[in-house]
Amino acid sequence: MRTVRATVPVLVAAALGLAAVARATMTVRNGDFSTGSAGMPAEWRTDAWARDGVEFSWTQPGATSGSGSAEIRNVTPNDARWCQTVAVEPGVTYRVAVRARTREVGTSASGAHIAIEPRVADSAELRGTQEWQPLEVIARAGDETQWDVCLRLGSYANLNTGAAWFTGVSVTELGTSATTTPTKRTLARLWEWAHASGRGVALPLVGGALLALGLGVGRRHHAS
Repeated sequence: MRTVRATVPVLVAAALGLAAVARATMTVRNGDFSTGSAGMPAEWRTDAWARDGVEFSWTQPGATSGSGSAEIRNVTPNDARWCQTVAVEPGVTYRVAVRARTREVGTSASGAHIAIEPRVADSAELRGTQEWQPLEVIARAGDETQWDVCLRLGSYANLNTGAAWFTGVSVTELGTSATTTPTKRTLARLWEWAHASGRGVALPLVGGALLALGLGVGRRHHAS
């Protein structure tokens, strides 16, 4: 019988590659607003400083477009937002991006922008009437393991009026080296992901890397 031996570096590299796939499933969901029901895009929720005077709406994908959009219309001055909670890795830097457009947004208060909460970072803002254009913010996670990614019109004590539309939301991990050693948290999440998703091929690779790094996930315990 032919025996295949994998070295520790190979196992770790394989685990890192699979970890990238696992992390991708932990970031933003339904970022193109293509799915939903009952007038609401899936995975997103709404919030506002005042529920009166704000209208939230979802435009479903058209016949020639695979993307929808989420709208905020502040009839009276407000701080309104579409938000989604995403998983992040402590110490890792991410780029959060979106495409946005505005109509008659006030120019003297906070406009349409990306806000990473709780008070992590904000992107540049769109005010007035603007056609579709990209917005992005780059931020590094501290000790937290999740962020609220919010598409916002107005801000704290900085209320505004007008309308804003958002689509094409993405969260991308930056600055990861191919030789970076995975953290215990990353590999533990990877093990759970591989096990839960039924990826039988991934389990031996992940388990081998974990054992090689002395993390002990999946290790058999023998009585002494």
